[in-house]
Amino acid sequence: MAIVKVAVLGDTECGKTSFTQRYTTGNFPDPDMLRTTIGASFDTKKVELPSGTECTLSIWDFGGQKRFADQMKTMIRGAKIGLLFFDVSKMQTFDNLFTYWIPAVNENSNLNFDSGDGKRFILVGNKIDLIDGDKIDQIGDEMIEVANEYGMTTHLISAKTGVGMDTLDSTFLNLVDEYGIK
Repeated sequence: MAIVKVAVLGDTECGKTSFTQRYTTGNFPDPDMLRTTIGASFDTKKVELPSGTECTLSIWDFGGQKRFADQMKTMIRGAKIGLLFFDVSKMQTFDNLFTYWIPAVNENSNLNFDSGDGKRFILVGNKIDLIDGDKIDQIGDEMIEVANEYGMTTHLISAKTGVGMDTLDSTFLNLVDEYGIK
């Protein structure tokens, strides 16, 4: 069975660990037990892709602190698919994806946004449970505008409530099917 490495990137406290735990276990972690990821952690999940192929996802949750950038450089290598996370209630985390995280991917992996590899990534706005509907629509429009430049798809979710997780899962598995097993 193939193993597909997935990079989950974004600033600290954007909900990457909460997403990863909900995605791999089906449960939102106890908020009192959550701690900032130091360096990176990884989980696995066996999935059946839309094509019927079975594979194991090796999901690498990278800590968002810049002081661990040197560790990320070696750990991101080999990733085939990526999720770029930001916190919709802290829009600076959105800007940081384009000023720090995408350049870090370009510099430290075999993937390059300038060469069209943005299509292997999903731009994920997390924590929509913290903002109102009008603001969600505005952020969604901004996400689509920026993501189109890189060929990325976008999703708005709440890892806490589970809203948007099903549609993200569908898009994610299609990406793995298309780019992960090559």
